[in-house]
Amino acid sequence: MNPPSTTQVTTRSHSVALTADCAIFGYSDDSLRVLLVRRAVEPFKGFWVLPGGAMQQDETLRGTADRLLRDLVNVENIPIRQVGTYSALKRHPIRRVVTTSYYALVSPDDHDPIAREHLDQVMWCSMDKLPELGFDHREILDDAYEKLKDELRQQPLAFHLLPESFTLKEAQEVYESILGEDLDRRNFRRKILAYDFLINTEEKKPGIKGGPELYRIDDSKLENHLQ
Repeated sequence: MNPPSTTQVTTRSHSVALTADCAIFGYSDDSLRVLLVRRAVEPFKGFWVLPGGAMQQDETLRGTADRLLRDLVNVENIPIRQVGTYSALKRHPIRRVVTTSYYALVSPDDHDPIAREHLDQVMWCSMDKLPELGFDHREILDDAYEKLKDELRQQPLAFHLLPESFTLKEAQEVYESILGEDLDRRNFRRKILAYDFLINTEEKKPGIKGGPELYRIDDSKLENHLQ
């Protein structure tokens, strides 16, 4: 007696490269900037892109992002946040590549980016003077910027960009520059004065008679709000 027939189900698999791309935003000279690198190899040789690359066998995607920032542009030990995953069929001209993007907001003065490996230049580019980007990196950058603005409205992400002591007006100007919009002065002050990490120094801004009060940040309490 023959055994009952069974239906074999087979699946086809194909090679897909997994990569990480990072939108590292920085605030300097009253402008929001993004860290861009220029490719020295094909495809898109000579184009500016976001720093990124392939995940290795023993890595997570988050680990890949950290390694690439360290090895490609000499930026490390920064908190990054995931934005999204991009899997369009033709997003890479040579092979199938699926990428996950991350963003961070840092002070450019704290980092000295250097172009390495398959890159030949690196720059902090103002967001209002962006060049044409290779691959689909303009879409990735735009999405990361929207994610940054959404989270900035919910969490105090930008306070570490301020100097050691600052006025409430200076804090508002940083937020307005990054968000690209005017904020109501009273509502902004009411919101930030409610934070326990904001400390009044009891000092006035020098050079201005009866100048505005200066504030500083309690870093440990700020970190609690960002976890």
